[in-house]
Amino acid sequence: MPESKNKILVVDDELINRKVLEGLLKSFGFECVSAESGKAALAMLEPSFDLILLDIMMPDMDGFSVARAVRAIPSFADLPIVMVTALTAKEDRLKAVESGANDFVAKPIDATELRVRMNSLLRMKAYHDEVKGYQAHLEQMVAEKTRTLREALADLEMARQATLSAHIETIQKLSSAAEYKD
Repeated sequence: MPESKNKILVVDDELINRKVLEGLLKSFGFECVSAESGKAALAMLEPSFDLILLDIMMPDMDGFSVARAVRAIPSFADLPIVMVTALTAKEDRLKAVESGANDFVAKPIDATELRVRMNSLLRMKAYHDEVKGYQAHLEQMVAEKTRTLREALADLEMARQATLSAHIETIQKLSSAAEYKD
């Protein structure tokens, strides 16, 4: 069972397959959104999705094309994709991985296998998201320290200019005093 309610995008052109997957995912405790085509999936893609279950054999845009399109969007480059299909040949699995899929589950779906594979990918995504969050936090800290350092350098430069002006003024006054003494 997942620790929080992960949001899964199910993409399959067959309504019965989407309903079966939705039922399984809800029984696992996941939130589920369905798309009937690759184009529809790409149109509804948003950062709140934690994983995509993607059929390969669909009209218009097959699962390989959808996976490549998802990977081409930088903000979704790390979104886990699991191909769920009746294709089981080694070439299909290799093509799925080359297209950007993280895993491959054959139909008919074994619920336990699907849950274990999904939980593994979701755990990996959570760790990756945590690292990205920590990296963003570090970048923010570096930016803040850099801004503070630049301000300090600007203040230091102003103080140096003021000191230089004071030295020049002192030298000019001493020169004037020396001229009067002569």
